[in-house]
Amino acid sequence: MAFDLKACIDSLQPPAIHTFLGGKIESIQQDEWQAVISYQPRPEFANPMGQLQGGMLCSMLDDAMGLFAMLAQEGAPTVTVMMNISFLRPCQLEQVEVQVSFVRQGRRFSNIEAVAYQHAKAVAKATAAFTPV
Repeated sequence: MAFDLKACIDSLQPPAIHTFLGGKIESIQQDEWQAVISYQPRPEFANPMGQLQGGMLCSMLDDAMGLFAMLAQEGAPTVTVMMNISFLRPCQLEQVEVQVSFVRQGRRFSNIEAVAYQHAKAVAKATAAFTPV
């Protein structure tokens, strides 16, 4: 029997951090293994300059890639074992759209890439490796 991605998503109990970050699954394309997840930053996520604090943006990217890694493992929990991030421009306290895709799917590790966008401009890019637990 093939893995039912829609049923898996429908049965998900999102982790508390996903809810705290204002996460929402916008779309998942199983045939191309790509996803879009949006986040709505809260006012307390601001840095002293009034922009989205880098650690919060990093958490959004990690959350999106972690969800994606779990779905690739047919719902089995996964953990981040390595993550690199590049901040490309300031990010405002407005909706952030994260596009996620596979770089490589192996037996033990999932290598995933995510790009965060705001107003159709990339604000950060991350790569990470995940493994099932």
